[in-house]
Amino acid sequence: MPFAMPIFDREDAWITPSLAVAILALIFTVASFWWIQVRRGRLRCYTSHVYSGSFSPSKLVLVVPLVLHNPAPSPLIVTDLRLRIDISEGRPGSYLAEFPMKLRWIASHTAVYPKNETRTFAAPFAVDGRKAVERFIEFQRNNPPSLLEDGPFKATVEALVEPRSWWTRRRWSPLLSYTFNSHLAGDSRASLIPRSNDPDLDGEGNEVWQ
Repeated sequence: MPFAMPIFDREDAWITPSLAVAILALIFTVASFWWIQVRRGRLRCYTSHVYSGSFSPSKLVLVVPLVLHNPAPSPLIVTDLRLRIDISEGRPGSYLAEFPMKLRWIASHTAVYPKNETRTFAAPFAVDGRKAVERFIEFQRNNPPSLLEDGPFKATVEALVEPRSWWTRRRWSPLLSYTFNSHLAGDSRASLIPRSNDPDLDGEGNEVWQ
């Protein structure tokens, strides 16, 4: 049985077992380097049941705590965020004219309850590879078409993330979707105070944390 095979003709090119092993080793080394050091992944996003919210006819303000995790080695840049609120399945068709409703990222805070602190306006931030960052994001919508009194609704956090592949156009990517129980806000809906999104919380979610 021959230990080599001609790939061009019988005189000038051969694949031997040692050459095949060397080529496979090179491919494995390059692929491993790309996977460990260069690969770009997709952001993962998490939130809790606590948020701050103000529901007034002139302005809708929501401060949502987010943890963004980058599982890949290459850093990612979040250039913009928005909160998309849509109707839940089975809601009447009359809501279609008002939704989806989009709230833009206006500022960032150091806590879910923005009190006695420096308010930082929206600015891009990095999520390093294999790291997680915590952000308290303020979303706003002027003259909202709905005050979200008859929830629940579907809320989706969307982001513009860089860098992207050269063949991919700039677009909003969904990071997190969850049920927004805005009907649990209770009294003092126009006040920007901490609230709970958990329907199982005693007091129906309208407790105030000082």
